[in-house]
Amino acid sequence: MRSEWVAVAGDGGASPAPAPPGPPPVWPGASERELGLDEARRRIRADIAAQGWRARHRVLTGGDPDLPTAAQCELWASDGTEVPFGLGSGKGAKAPALVGAEYEAVEHALTGPGILDALGPGTVPAADLAHGPFARDRAVGDLASQDGARVAVLPYRGLDGGPGADVPLYLWAPWYPVPTEAMARYRAELGDTARYAHAMGYSVNSGCAIGATFDEAALHALNEWVERDAFSLFLLRSVYDGGPMPGAVDPGALPALARDRLRHAEEVVGGRVVVLDLTTDLGIPVALAYAPGLAGGAARYYGMGASLSGATAVDRALTEFVQGELLARVVEDHVAERPPADDGRPAEHPTFDRLVADHDIAAGVRRRLKGHPRLLACAHLDFADRLSEAPPVGTPPDAVPEGTGVAAQRAAVVDRLAEAGHRVLARELAVLEHGTTVVQIQCPGLERFHMVTKGHLALPGARGRRFRAQGRSRSRS
Repeated sequence: MRSEWVAVAGDGGASPAPAPPGPPPVWPGASERELGLDEARRRIRADIAAQGWRARHRVLTGGDPDLPTAAQCELWASDGTEVPFGLGSGKGAKAPALVGAEYEAVEHALTGPGILDALGPGTVPAADLAHGPFARDRAVGDLASQDGARVAVLPYRGLDGGPGADVPLYLWAPWYPVPTEAMARYRAELGDTARYAHAMGYSVNSGCAIGATFDEAALHALNEWVERDAFSLFLLRSVYDGGPMPGAVDPGALPALARDRLRHAEEVVGGRVVVLDLTTDLGIPVALAYAPGLAGGAARYYGMGASLSGATAVDRALTEFVQGELLARVVEDHVAERPPADDGRPAEHPTFDRLVADHDIAAGVRRRLKGHPRLLACAHLDFADRLSEAPPVGTPPDAVPEGTGVAAQRAAVVDRLAEAGHRVLARELAVLEHGTTVVQIQCPGLERFHMVTKGHLALPGARGRRFRAQGRSRSRS
């Protein structure tokens, strides 16, 4: 049973206390954080208060605080209205889940339309996208071919030692190209004349992340890119093409905590959960937690994780799996319990209506892809009948030594991407009063085919086509 909403006590805008001496408390993923859990909580609450916001949160399960759960945080303005997009969720044990929810709520609020005035985007000829770092990225192909069009961009700097570049706003802001009256008016006033109908399928918030510092936020943004690229390649090669299956992690090979997480995930859904190793040529561990045989073979339940630590990647996948199931139950309850308005239509609750829109999409996906069974199988992760082909493997090995600091981890991911031929471009979207930082990272050429799970068709680029060809050659050998 989920807990009631609890108002978060702010810090009155006071500066957070210095981090206590000695190592911070350890929890899975702590090696990717600059602050201990208590100090991270103080930091985000101080920055919420400094924004003039209030927050409330709740945990979606009761019981053992060490078991994986999900938490939610809502942000409210001083006048009692909801902060647009200010809803976040966190995963893991109770304490880190609550802190994670607060950080994510702030991230979502600061990556929504409300930041446009602060960012001050400009425009460039759409044809310019055919040159520079996005020249071979399929996500910009349609816009680059629009003769005479101008497209909204922001300047980014290179994290890989290369020059900066202008990055199209729509690539990471799915709300920007939507054909609403307000956004159409904003684009017209800005001078953005591009047509986004086909480009919207490539618009996804990959690379948006928040942290206590730039390096912390950038590391999580980079890992998200690696995770979604690996997911895309798996769906293309193993599900769409029917190519080789990746390895399934032997539960007996997992660390003790991960085995406990796996058992708990299986208890939550009442069925078997499998962890697949989706690590690609980038050499950064990526894991997929998957429950087969549900909903007629299609998967309602899955979770992803990427980290330079193999054990953390697995932990992240399993805790996200539990988080996804608990949020799905919230969506079901919200739809069932939402009271009707006076005219008989459901009353609006903007924050939770957006949560429903993000999660309750199965009918729309089926409608869009019903004539394309292989795409529908990708969208629904319908590959349970092939799990027996997945060879048993151990926990993905770590990609850096234990104890590697956050800045060094961020540099290591950038180096691996650069070695694979991918630029890494970064933009700070917001740096708050007490140091909380929101970043946006772009990695041109990494794949976006995972958007098929939302019913969108982001056609594979050169990287995806190469991996598909390798899969076919292995199938024939």
